[in-house]
Amino acid sequence: MCAKMNKILFYGSFPKKGEQPYGGGEVGNMRTVRMLESAGYEVTKIRKFKSGARWGRHLKILTYPFRLLAGWMVFLCVLLFSSRKNLVHISGFAGATLFNEYVLMHIVKVLGFNALYELRGGGAIAFWEKGSKLYKRMFAYILKNAGYIFVQGKENIPLVESVSTVPCHYYPNYVEDGFAPQTLIPKPNDRINLLFYGRIEEAKHVDMIVEVASIVQRKIPHVYLYVVGNGKMSYLNIVRERMKSLLTQGTYSFRLGCSHDEIPRLLMDKHFYIFPSTQPLEGQSNSVTECMSYGIVPIASPQGFNTSTVGDDLLIVNQLSADEYADRIIGIIQSGSYEKLSGQVRQRYLENYTQKVVTENTLTVYRKILN
Repeated sequence: MCAKMNKILFYGSFPKKGEQPYGGGEVGNMRTVRMLESAGYEVTKIRKFKSGARWGRHLKILTYPFRLLAGWMVFLCVLLFSSRKNLVHISGFAGATLFNEYVLMHIVKVLGFNALYELRGGGAIAFWEKGSKLYKRMFAYILKNAGYIFVQGKENIPLVESVSTVPCHYYPNYVEDGFAPQTLIPKPNDRINLLFYGRIEEAKHVDMIVEVASIVQRKIPHVYLYVVGNGKMSYLNIVRERMKSLLTQGTYSFRLGCSHDEIPRLLMDKHFYIFPSTQPLEGQSNSVTECMSYGIVPIASPQGFNTSTVGDDLLIVNQLSADEYADRIIGIIQSGSYEKLSGQVRQRYLENYTQKVVTENTLTVYRKILN
């Protein structure tokens, strides 16, 4: 434990008081806060003013300038009445949020604070390549004026280093202590359990996952699919109906979400986690690393940071095709390589994504910045 010292003023996506974190951004930011507080740092959270998860497009557009202004005013007020020795941590995503982060960095510099900029989520490379000259100038300003840069995915490091000479630290999401089993739990050998859990949305292609399961069922006996999550009711109904029409009765389960405390029980007996996401802002999926901690083999798209997280091209499917995903699963089962891969992803979790490994590496950087 370090002695109480300078505060960390942490700006980012946080759940409202009394609510559970929603999405990878909120989950990741809350983990960072807990890590810092457990190390003895005092953290002041500055919550980003976001639109509601179920707000319509028109409402989001109409309220956008008011949410920006409100966020800047709160950010400015907190900094004005804080010691300049405090560190400002800005958790950002670039892309559509870049202008907001650009203004925040200006406020930081005008008031004389040192800032840490954390680039979360995916899409930064595509945003840069497609971005206007103005976009690139704003992004470069943020990177050059931060005192330190954190990146969630290794894929973003070359971009950051091509724009700025500011020190860069790889800070992946980690699996919290107490979540994963102490040893690799053997999987059932009389059935194959396929899983998807998380936000159920079209960009995650959960309807295609059902098709993948139906193809695997035709080649492999005793295959079951479990889908857990929340989303827009119209799409949830599409997924439900597809399960009823394509899968054998009694071989599938659909559940509307579960608390984080319930996830270990969900993961205990699963073999494969299917993740064909094409979400443009996909970063490092918490679900992928959580599954790896249980020896569940992820079969994922190359979107976001899946490739560097999983660390095995065999488990990355480049084509958005139910046949391709099904063939990859069937091939692993029929070749008898499942147990080896299960142990491999578990070992990768132990070496890279435990709370101990990530926390020790990251707190070393915080101490360097604050001292």
